[in-house]
Amino acid sequence: MKRVGTILSLLIIIVLLGTTFSFASDFTLVSTFPEEGSNKVHPTNVVIKLVFSENITSEEAQEANKDCFLITDSDRNVIDHTPLYNPEKYPNEVWLRINDTLVPDMEYKLVISETVRSSEGNTLDESIVLNFSTRDTSSYNSGYMILMILMVVGMIAFSVWEARKKEKKEDITEKKINPYKEAKRTGKSVEEIVEKIEKEKAKAEKRREKEMVREEKTEPEREGVYRVKVRRPIADAGVATPKSVIEQKKARQEAERRKEEEKKNAKRSPQQRKSKGKQRQKKRKK
Repeated sequence: MKRVGTILSLLIIIVLLGTTFSFASDFTLVSTFPEEGSNKVHPTNVVIKLVFSENITSEEAQEANKDCFLITDSDRNVIDHTPLYNPEKYPNEVWLRINDTLVPDMEYKLVISETVRSSEGNTLDESIVLNFSTRDTSSYNSGYMILMILMVVGMIAFSVWEARKKEKKEDITEKKINPYKEAKRTGKSVEEIVEKIEKEKAKAEKRREKEMVREEKTEPEREGVYRVKVRRPIADAGVATPKSVIEQKKARQEAERRKEEEKKNAKRSPQQRKSKGKQRQKKRKK
């Protein structure tokens, strides 16, 4: 009996040593982009990202997997694509770049064969199907167009409003406002209305001065023409004003004075002119 038992034990050991053990493969698809059922894929420059649980970027794996990915549309047309690998940054990933522009609002299907092999030689337990669809770009384009039109209209309206506001502030210095009527209309005191008008006039004057300074700075420079920071009299440079310039200035002042007198005389009545003439004669006699 002992001999029979020994023989059986040896047979069992021999059978076990000659048997090849197989375990369930841990090689699986971890994630995809786009995800299953996604309907927001843009038709242009589409790249499908597949992430596996093991390294898939070895040369042997790339060669074995070149025909393991099939992309088709709803009409069963095969979509041309190129597998992309990056062993250093993404060893467990393969990106499928679609070479053509897809059709908007169309359903597509990616079939990953169970024969896909990792760099360790493991394969998938079964094939995997990924469904996705492209977005309807016509509706998106219409939405973008409406949004752009609204933005343009808003910018124009804002510019017009700013221009009118600016004109209204500038007109305050030019048009005369009756403080008494304004006080009666608003219910405020005359002093408050006058103070407000003076403040607004001062602000408008400051704005005008700033604009004048800005225009002077932006004015193109001419050759041989130089600018000074502050206006100063010629005497500050140690130079006397030429006599001809002084005489010209006096002549202009005298001409302006005569014009003013002529305007005043034109407004006076004949009797006032006679009395004025008599007064001048009396002064001369004295």
